[in-house]
Amino acid sequence: MKVVSLVSGGKDSCYNMVLCQHYGHEIVALANLLPPQHETDDLDSYMYQTVGHQLIAAYAHCMRLPLYRRAITGCAADQRLVYQDTEGDEVEDLYCLLAFVKQAHPEVTAVASGAIASDYQRTRVERVCSRLGLVSLAYLWHQPQAPLLQRMIAAEVDAILVKVAAAGLVPAKHLGAHLATLPAQLHALRRLYGSNVCGEGGEYESLTLDCPALFTHGRIVLDSWEAVTVSPDSMAPVALLHPTAFHVEAKQPPLTAAAANGEADAAGAVAREAAAEAAAVVVEVPADWAPAALSVPAPAADEAAEGALDVQLGIVDGSQYCTVSASVATPGIDGPDLTSAAGTATGLSAALRRVSDALPALGLGWGSSLFVHLYVPSMAQFGAANAAYAAFLPAVNPPSRATVELCSTSQLAMVVEVLLARREKGRRVLHVQSISEWAPSCIGPYSQATRHQGLVHFAGQIALDPATMGIVAGGIDEQCARCLLSCQRVAVAVQTDLARSLLWCTVYCSEAAGEQGRQRAAAHLCAFLGAPPDTSALGERRSAGSVACKSDSRNESDSGSEEEAEDVRLDDYLRPPHMQRHWQPLLTFVTVPALPRGVLVEVQPVACVVDASLVADSSSSSDDGERSNQPAAVAARRTSRRAAASAARPDGSTMPGWIGRVQQHCSSSSSCLWSPGRLARVQAWVSAQQPGSCWRQALGAAAGELSERLAAAGLAADDVAVCKAYCRSSLLDAQHQLPAGQEGLTAAMICNAVQLELPGVQPTLVPVSAVGINPAADCSMLLEVLAVRVEAICP
Repeated sequence: MKVVSLVSGGKDSCYNMVLCQHYGHEIVALANLLPPQHETDDLDSYMYQTVGHQLIAAYAHCMRLPLYRRAITGCAADQRLVYQDTEGDEVEDLYCLLAFVKQAHPEVTAVASGAIASDYQRTRVERVCSRLGLVSLAYLWHQPQAPLLQRMIAAEVDAILVKVAAAGLVPAKHLGAHLATLPAQLHALRRLYGSNVCGEGGEYESLTLDCPALFTHGRIVLDSWEAVTVSPDSMAPVALLHPTAFHVEAKQPPLTAAAANGEADAAGAVAREAAAEAAAVVVEVPADWAPAALSVPAPAADEAAEGALDVQLGIVDGSQYCTVSASVATPGIDGPDLTSAAGTATGLSAALRRVSDALPALGLGWGSSLFVHLYVPSMAQFGAANAAYAAFLPAVNPPSRATVELCSTSQLAMVVEVLLARREKGRRVLHVQSISEWAPSCIGPYSQATRHQGLVHFAGQIALDPATMGIVAGGIDEQCARCLLSCQRVAVAVQTDLARSLLWCTVYCSEAAGEQGRQRAAAHLCAFLGAPPDTSALGERRSAGSVACKSDSRNESDSGSEEEAEDVRLDDYLRPPHMQRHWQPLLTFVTVPALPRGVLVEVQPVACVVDASLVADSSSSSDDGERSNQPAAVAARRTSRRAAASAARPDGSTMPGWIGRVQQHCSSSSSCLWSPGRLARVQAWVSAQQPGSCWRQALGAAAGELSERLAAAGLAADDVAVCKAYCRSSLLDAQHQLPAGQEGLTAAMICNAVQLELPGVQPTLVPVSAVGINPAADCSMLLEVLAVRVEAICP
């Protein structure tokens, strides 16, 4: 991709450019925001580093690239973690700057930034990118800082400290110091004070003077500077470096370059050098310039084609959660071909429109959605499905999602299933849209994970290499390993440990994987659950070809093994919480015709988290709920929740509340994972060996198992949030092959059997190739129910 890179002068933005080049992108322009008064060094900004801005203009000459600069006129008007477009906010300065660059360089499709751990900065850059139709490239995101610092030094990023603001950093000693000389001291400060070696806590800011991979034509030489004391605090003084004189030192004269390349025409080399120099311009974007309002036409709906489809709406209206599903019947001969791109878009639009129209009557909206299952007729039209999906789902805080290909039958061609929470407060979304080395990005209206009331719903994870967003090389083993690694990284980001907190997991395998593929997927999952991966190695398994860190013992602490172990200790944002699972997760193995991008396996977990709402009222990153202005009421509620959590915690449990009370039941025909009076996940199945003449009886028995298990957990039909019926597709078409007088299996029969046992609960029917609770996938039908009662623990 053609890239414009945001540059502050710091080491992070420069090293991110190195990685952009490594992964095949071309940087065609630079962009920088600076204080409105140029004599100001450090602007009080939540978003931008401005110390050392006097030298940034030299980057254009060092890199032979145009640099676009704009003064920061806004302030941090919207300080919520998830930014909403706000007039007068400093983020709008970034929007105008990048809009100007895009107008000047229509070929630009991506923006590079050096975010490591700040969600505040990342989400704002991603929001601007989303508005401008650009991709965010943030290869440093959620990397462990100790090896990342070494990687920067190994790449010869020559940066100096231009601001210090932490205990142990002394202005007289550390201002102007080169980063390559400081690792041992930075690690020592980490051991003493818990500071960040890459300065992510504001401990220091840096300014890059040279980087061979980027500064191909010159390096910056700082001739003189003066120290400016901001705060003379005796423990952690704050001071910055104010440049007073500098120059650019050329690296390779044109004639030397021509000789090195074996060129006979030195004059031609000089001309090319002159042209490159002319391109290295600094463009000041006027502070009053603003882009014309973007008008993005909504996709035109083919109302006639949608109207020709038979879309059946199903609603499971629970007291705490609600599931709304839309099932598209297989069209007749004259109907649209739902396996085509246009047909897929039409069918999905019709289904989503029915869901959208049903939400207001239920007192709900898309902002309450937690998870969406898309069962589409052809995975070859995944792009068309995404485009139709984006027209309905919110771009900010979207729910998580899983998409697989449905086994279309004579009765059913497409299914959309949406899980929604009746109480939106506490809904937290992890939506990382930046391409990085961390985990696959979600560029679009779906998120990696959605957390609500102690549960976290993970998006269906496929084997994408995060840095390239391509399918990992190899077969089922490599794909499973990548899926689980990505799932664990997402889990840590939402403050859980997947291997120790997994409640249930659906493993989708494509028909191409075969039974052996299901066996391999099960083996990987069981190994992951039995012996979780060492999270200290998460930063070591980088994408193939990632820039290696050259070991330099001179920059390592040599004061003993204990200190060395502390130096490689994971940063807080990479450490999972202490959890201990005391149950066996429920597994569902489903075989479908195809999965996104032709992968062999897709993993979709649901796990528990230590719910902060049990012990305190805290606003989240996505619900933006306001704290109560009545301190006494808040204190009383916190005390009540602490007491409830303490009373519910069993002896020896490391988890509070309902998580510590999770129990299990298994029999020859059903399994259940539940917390008494709070949550129940029940599976009941019909054996593949069931005679065809006894379907009604077997189906009724399975539905009865659901009811019995819910009752044993202290829950009822009113608490049901989700009810799903996986059925082998061949059974739904069997009625056309049975002898006269014998009744085949129909969607109505399945629905009636469940409603007889669970009044008001309408299951979502999903035809599949094979299904089971083990990799043999030996069930003809599998019924699954999720019931939740939030008030049981959270009064």
